[in-house]
Amino acid sequence: MFPTALGGDSEELIRSVSKAVLADPAILAPVHEAVVGAADGRFASNPSIVEAIGEATKDNALHWMRSMYEQPRLWVVPNLSSQVVGIGREGFRWGAENTLRTAYRAGEQAMWSLWMKLAFSQCDDPEILLPALDHASRSLARWVEDTAGALVDLLERERTALSGDAQVRRLELVNQLLGGAAVPMDDLDEALSYPLSASHLSVIISAPPRLADRARLVQAASVVCRLTEAAHHLLVHASTSSLWLWTTPRVPMTPDDLETATAHHPDVRFVVGPLDVGVDGFRRSHHRALEAQRLVRDHGAQRIVFYEDVAVVLLLAAEGPRLREFVHTTLGPLASGPAELRDTLRVFIRERYNASQTARLLFTHRNTVLQRIRRAEQLLPTTLDRHGANVGLALDAMHWLNVPLD
Repeated sequence: MFPTALGGDSEELIRSVSKAVLADPAILAPVHEAVVGAADGRFASNPSIVEAIGEATKDNALHWMRSMYEQPRLWVVPNLSSQVVGIGREGFRWGAENTLRTAYRAGEQAMWSLWMKLAFSQCDDPEILLPALDHASRSLARWVEDTAGALVDLLERERTALSGDAQVRRLELVNQLLGGAAVPMDDLDEALSYPLSASHLSVIISAPPRLADRARLVQAASVVCRLTEAAHHLLVHASTSSLWLWTTPRVPMTPDDLETATAHHPDVRFVVGPLDVGVDGFRRSHHRALEAQRLVRDHGAQRIVFYEDVAVVLLLAAEGPRLREFVHTTLGPLASGPAELRDTLRVFIRERYNASQTARLLFTHRNTVLQRIRRAEQLLPTTLDRHGANVGLALDAMHWLNVPLD
């Protein structure tokens, strides 16, 4: 039992604030941002890990809020759910365990700031508000300390197994290489069983944390190796929900090839970097794939993304207001018109105005494609003959970035 008395009205305020968060978990976004911001740089820059941090942060926050709603007079027990323990293990594998308590403290501060704002918005009576604030503050602080302590104790007991894992050593070596560390290449070639002087295609394979299945991700990686007829490949378990794959391809792989070959893995996502050569190419192909993965995470839910298809869009994404202006000026009424018209015109332009090829890719009749193109052109403030390239860029921006219409 909590050691201090709590009046009935203050208790109801605590329940009311907690209920508001439970009803709309989206308002926890600042807490997620604070935790990610406090985590280790390279660890927290990985989109799949950021997604997993989000799952764990939400699970943690809702655990405390639910306990405060149901039994506000009791201390909240530590939360060691699969999401929380899972991302903690990832931190140990990445060597980022030293930031665990820092991240928890940052989350606590952000949570407390959010809680206070909600409490002040619901009550202005000091006799009710101040006891509720005092009670919630002490409950949150103790719960964060207890949960972080229990998690660290658990992971310390697992440290020997985690540090002895061959995949952990491979991840460590690859992270050193990606970070530009001066590591003898001959030694790395042998340690990784992969020729770093070759031509590389980097692929990031992932799934939503709650749906991730390591065996299915490995199967998906095998599909990529088969499609590229790879002479060599390197597979790194970056997290429980993502794999990093490099292949030395003999044949090119297209988005359509990958879509068809992985149709039985609808939850698995692929981000493909550009083909590049040598040690620097090994790094560049992966870093470009990461950029594209962040684009998907932040703006859309595309299952298959090739960096070369979004390279220009990534540059456009840095200028949000200018991009929205460009899209609406270029597309006019088409920006808010039927999505099927925009999708058809985007593929039509990408396929160099080939209606038959567009129909094949969209699984529709050529005449249907031509009808949609005519309708789309009627909505454009310009002509494809004069500004087809700009129209294609604007349509790509809407497709990949979900540019808002207002």
